Amino acid sequence: MTIAIMRNPRHSRVYLDYAAKIAHNELTHLQPNAEDVREAIIGGVPYILFEAEALTIADIQQLSRLSFAYAIFEARGVLLAPIVRAPSYFIDEDISAILKYAGKTNELFTRLMLNLSLAHPRGRTINAANNITNGSQHQPNTATIKILDPMAGKGTTLYEGLMLNCDVHGIEIDPKPAYEAFVYIKKHFEMARYKHSSHTEKTSGTGPDGKKFTATRYQVEMARTKDEQKSGSSRRFEMIAGDTRCASSFYKNNYFDAIIADLPYGVQHGAKKKPHTGGNITRNALGLVTEAMPGWAKVLKPGGSLTVAWNLFLITREEMAQLFEKCGLVIMDADFSHRLDQATHRDLMVGVKA
Repeated sequence: MTIAIMRNPRHSRVYLDYAAKIAHNELTHLQPNAEDVREAIIGGVPYILFEAEALTIADIQQLSRLSFAYAIFEARGVLLAPIVRAPSYFIDEDISAILKYAGKTNELFTRLMLNLSLAHPRGRTINAANNITNGSQHQPNTATIKILDPMAGKGTTLYEGLMLNCDVHGIEIDPKPAYEAFVYIKKHFEMARYKHSSHTEKTSGTGPDGKKFTATRYQVEMARTKDEQKSGSSRRFEMIAGDTRCASSFYKNNYFDAIIADLPYGVQHGAKKKPHTGGNITRNALGLVTEAMPGWAKVLKPGGSLTVAWNLFLITREEMAQLFEKCGLVIMDADFSHRLDQATHRDLMVGVKA
């Protein structure tokens, strides 16, 4: 059978001339059994086509979660027979699109990063472990996927992770967006009438540079229903207003199944002195990730994945690969590089912890 996936119009606006390449590589990475993957224009609209023996419910769910998938069809000659899109998200997917702010990573790109991260050994079990079905009751499990965004901004990665029924954690150096993400998620849960409770606490310790730090942890426990809450099926949202270089002080070793970081695309990161860091954090992107990545690798489980996006004009792919290898990460060989604007040529690398 021939499957035709209509590309989301917003996907083309994000990637411009690279959209077809990104879609092709995402599909072949997540659906290795897809044959003869190709681009086609049908009725003036771009599609990605491939051949498959048959589609299982799990296949349809995975296809529905592709970052570029707008609609799915079975191509029967010149006719397209709709296949019901069924991403079976844990909560409404609007959660990551509603919040708008300067510097936000497009949620479609965030979804791509998550898809690639969770396609690796620990992430492949996400559906079975979290028992996500078509809007049905979530059952208790003992293998909840834990995701960290160590440069979280206002939390787009965390919202996308919640959609996948994961426990989500973020670290953000600027206390203002960290607090705003906490307020936003609580307001969203209130409007959706989800059961939830929140907690704020201070945490302190000594960072890798030997300096003492103080950070604020914002935590929310949520469940969609009272029954889920009683059964211990709550999900956790956490945002830490602190320095990402202290990740291994905030969390124990081998804690996360996936870490997703979208590095700053500008020349400088953190232009202001933050009182909770104990010093001036101004540095270029390469300096920042060089200092931070060893800590990220420590809190990542063996078999877990680290996915990083960055501007090639600031860090070459060879430099990034060297950092991954020094941290014991085996790199996925795939091309997701694309030009955003004159000053930004974005690349993406996924490494799996040995």
